[in-house]
Amino acid sequence: MSRRTPKHTRPILSAQVREAVLQVADEHIPLGISGRDLDDEGVWEILMYASVNRMTIEGACQELEQTPSGNTVREHLSAALDSRRQKVIQLEEQLNAALQGQLPRRMRRRLEARRFEIAMDLHDVPYHGQPARSEAEVRRGPAKSGTTHFHSYATLAIVHDGCRYELALTFVWAEETLAAVVERLIRLVKRLKLRIRRAYLDKAFCGRAVFRVLRAHRLPYLIPVPLRGKRDENGVYQGGIGQLFTGRRSYYTRYTFNADKPEAYTTDVAIVRTYSRGRYGRHQAAWFAYAVYRVDHILPNQIFDLYRRRFGIESGYRQVEQLRARTASASPALHLLLMGLALLLLNVYMTLRRVWLTVRHYGSRVRRIWVTLRRLTLLLSRLLEQAFGIIPLEQALGAEAFS
Repeated sequence: MSRRTPKHTRPILSAQVREAVLQVADEHIPLGISGRDLDDEGVWEILMYASVNRMTIEGACQELEQTPSGNTVREHLSAALDSRRQKVIQLEEQLNAALQGQLPRRMRRRLEARRFEIAMDLHDVPYHGQPARSEAEVRRGPAKSGTTHFHSYATLAIVHDGCRYELALTFVWAEETLAAVVERLIRLVKRLKLRIRRAYLDKAFCGRAVFRVLRAHRLPYLIPVPLRGKRDENGVYQGGIGQLFTGRRSYYTRYTFNADKPEAYTTDVAIVRTYSRGRYGRHQAAWFAYAVYRVDHILPNQIFDLYRRRFGIESGYRQVEQLRARTASASPALHLLLMGLALLLLNVYMTLRRVWLTVRHYGSRVRRIWVTLRRLTLLLSRLLEQAFGIIPLEQALGAEAFS
């Protein structure tokens, strides 16, 4: 029987997580709060507690004993954050500087020497209410969480070599086209002199205007093509790109969007045929279509596996929702700040996953155990509870609730 060797695990210090966020926030996102019982550091700590517990600022202040009231914190934040569009853009620039400042020094030194894969995505936060200043703050979209109104954000992240670091965040205004959003994200990363190997975009970006922007920058890309059109009784598409789902092998071809119309656009596509082999309870072949550019050296059946790297971004957004504080405020600046804080915390988590790792040896077998996001949030929550104290439950709810 193989003997298990002792494990060597570096301790995870929640104080270091707190300091990592406070340091980058103090350097790049000064709020300028200097109240009698509240300053920038206190506000960030309250926001961190609300974030890791997915609660409102009011809820955080009701649980933490040595904090001002929720109204006081919100008043200070309202004075520090301006909802005018130009001010929101300035806050966005500060958040991007903070996100880019979190890149590990080793990666920052290699930005110009190595090509990185990037992913762009959209994230809609359901919003129930009226805009703070302008109708442009709220975008419309398919119904979700009982509303068709959203505060929308676009992000750009590195997804290379097992790394996933958020580099840029931008608020998407209602009248903006996705092509303009992609152009802005590309400009943001070009300031870093980041060399891009390949870009993965969500299917929402599939459109000729976005294709043209990416081609103008000569960026290789993979974008899934939405499947539309009717299917016959055998499940065969009668129109759209589904007509290309023929044969038994993956292949490259060209496809014209909006054929026979003035806005027709022809581009290269990869038609990929995969077999599930029992995955998800299916035992059948499946077809996928991707708009591609400058990836001819890659076999078409490898396109599917390449695009799966982007799924880390999808899981990243699920993790962001575990780190985003809630608010009913109409202020787009506050919504943007809370989204930015969630991404800052997520970047810290990604760094911890690479640094704090449990390795167990079972003879010749090696098992690696990563830090979980849940564990990180619990550690940070407990640290802040020890620092501020917790209001007893009977005091928070009222003694009559237990009588």
